[in-house]
Amino acid sequence: MEKQILITKKYLLIPVCVEKDVRPVSFSCGSEKVYEFNIPVNEEKAAHYAFHYFASIPVEKYKGKKMTVEGEVPGAFLDEICLSDSMPETAENHPMIHFTTNTGWTNDPNGMIYQNGVYHLFFQYNPFDTKWENMCWGHAVSTDLLHWEQKETALYPDQEGTMYSGSGIINEKGLLGLPTDAQIYFYTCAGGRSGWSRGRKFTQKIAYSTDGGRTLQKLEGCIIKHIVEENRDPKVYWHEESKAYYMVLYLDKNDFGIFRSKDLKNWKKSQTITLEKGFECPDLRKIPVEGGGEKWVFWSADGYYYLGDFDGYEFKTDGIRHEAYKTSIPYAAQTFWGIEDVITIPWLRTENKGKLYRSGMGLPRKMTLSETKNGLRLRLSHVDEFLKARVNVHSSNGEGKVFHMMQKESALEVCIHMEDTGDFSLNLCGTVIIYTASCGKLSVGSDTVELDRSANDFSILADRDIIEVTAQNGLIYAVFETEKGKKNGTVTVETSGKAEVDIYRVE
Repeated sequence: MEKQILITKKYLLIPVCVEKDVRPVSFSCGSEKVYEFNIPVNEEKAAHYAFHYFASIPVEKYKGKKMTVEGEVPGAFLDEICLSDSMPETAENHPMIHFTTNTGWTNDPNGMIYQNGVYHLFFQYNPFDTKWENMCWGHAVSTDLLHWEQKETALYPDQEGTMYSGSGIINEKGLLGLPTDAQIYFYTCAGGRSGWSRGRKFTQKIAYSTDGGRTLQKLEGCIIKHIVEENRDPKVYWHEESKAYYMVLYLDKNDFGIFRSKDLKNWKKSQTITLEKGFECPDLRKIPVEGGGEKWVFWSADGYYYLGDFDGYEFKTDGIRHEAYKTSIPYAAQTFWGIEDVITIPWLRTENKGKLYRSGMGLPRKMTLSETKNGLRLRLSHVDEFLKARVNVHSSNGEGKVFHMMQKESALEVCIHMEDTGDFSLNLCGTVIIYTASCGKLSVGSDTVELDRSANDFSILADRDIIEVTAQNGLIYAVFETEKGKKNGTVTVETSGKAEVDIYRVE
């Protein structure tokens, strides 16, 4: 079936009925195919077409022209498609300081850049369902890393493929015929992952923005042709000592490639490296060592990291795999370009049952390396913006039970510093959290993980249905999802010995 729509406004609104069977739907203007998506449709016959939300696609450039929408979909689906000058919003109960999309599916953070006082977060995005599909680059901005505004989707699938993960830089060298303040983005074009791109391969491409990230334009051609299987996830930096850009790219299994370029167009592989259990979403950069100095760290999606040295051509490591995460919810973290601190944000693989969005982003964390009895280990600390946003609502130092009643809903952090290693129990707005020092186990609701028998200096942060826990001042990091979010506004803490307890509201 098909429908013709005269474009008179900025957006076409598409009805989405989540978790249904998908149908390919194409959008054409004259002989030009503009979009093709796999959209879940409701095929139940009823007086009215039932759906969950509208997803918007930009059509302003086609104003005054007729767009044809066609697919093997019910006529009632086509009847609900309409025009709007604004993107729709929902009244969902979202986390307050963790980024989540208004609706739809989210995964890997992409192209994270800081420029002119604005943090840009791009991300893998399916606007048309709460499941993985139709990989686009969504876009959100923030001035404080805590409060995000979702913007218009930045990159859509085309005839070459869907938009897989990548990274971004500022064009400081004035390359590609673009101004020095242009934003340049490297992404994987996943050929063959849609009907429109059937028969194509995975290649690495460039998009750019000359309007501060508001819109992205794709460059023609690719900068790295298909190498093997699903080679993907380019992360690019400048290497000052060897005067070239370098890219780390996932290849296949546990293999990664390192590439070099002087002009961002022509890339030559300088190394293939195999890392134990390393898998996709690589990052390679210097991390500050507390007390002075830096160390190169190679990072992969599961939070595995490998220490070593890098000369701009090859990364040499002892091969020892370290783990930054104690739970499997954080994944595919990426770091920002354009700031002095090394700040990372992971994708959080939350279920968000009953919601019209799925998954989100972790709190930004500052990465440093700390010298421990076991050698250098990664510390994930709160960023300065988070610390500035905290308001202390309770402080105590001693023994016994601590009780606090929240006056208004907000993200809430409970900090527990025990004088000697010991147990504690915490009822955090209805979620029970218990740490047992004798076995080093932490229980959050029905989930239990093993930490460290000497763990102390806990930070437990609750943001509706997300709980982030760090211990030993960020050397231990774990994320949990509660089933229903906060059930009440009370906090009780009980420790087995003397402890300092601080409770903060985060605004």
